[in-house]
Amino acid sequence: MDKREQILEATANLIAECGLQSPISLVAKQACCGAGTIYRYFDTKEELIEMVYLMQMERLTEACLANCDKQGSVREQLQKIWSNLYRYLNDSPRDAALLDQLGVAPDVREELQLKAQAGIVERIHSLFEEGRARGEIKDLPNEVLGVYAYGGISTLVRMARTKPGLKDQTITEEMVLSLCWDAIANH
Repeated sequence: MDKREQILEATANLIAECGLQSPISLVAKQACCGAGTIYRYFDTKEELIEMVYLMQMERLTEACLANCDKQGSVREQLQKIWSNLYRYLNDSPRDAALLDQLGVAPDVREELQLKAQAGIVERIHSLFEEGRARGEIKDLPNEVLGVYAYGGISTLVRMARTKPGLKDQTITEEMVLSLCWDAIANH
């Protein structure tokens, strides 16, 4: 891992663990470098946070779209994406916590957020549009439909992290996928 990656990973770890207010001195300590080294790679702390966001969204998009067969039905494709998302957030608690923090970060410019989310959003929105055209999905804006899918999954995973007893209950991945589909399906 090169020094730039070390700095990004150290920043990601600290944001996930301590929040966005983690000082550069702590990032430097975690990355085993001086603060000056960080500023050789990133002009400002805001730029560093934005690069962490881009890195994280790239990982999320890759995980969500893995093995997603474009030949499947709208429901099958969405459920594969949701299943991948659910597993990714459950299997990567640091990344899930990091996404929680970065999702509300004022340091990440809106145009950068839109650029970083474009790959996954375009795919999901095209599936929503196809599903609406076929009468399978409710006639609601894509953003609203997305809230019911991503929001539900991320909230459930967050609750399971903060309330360990929730995991002991029988909440299966199939239940989560069914809830997501039922929330947007045009019954």
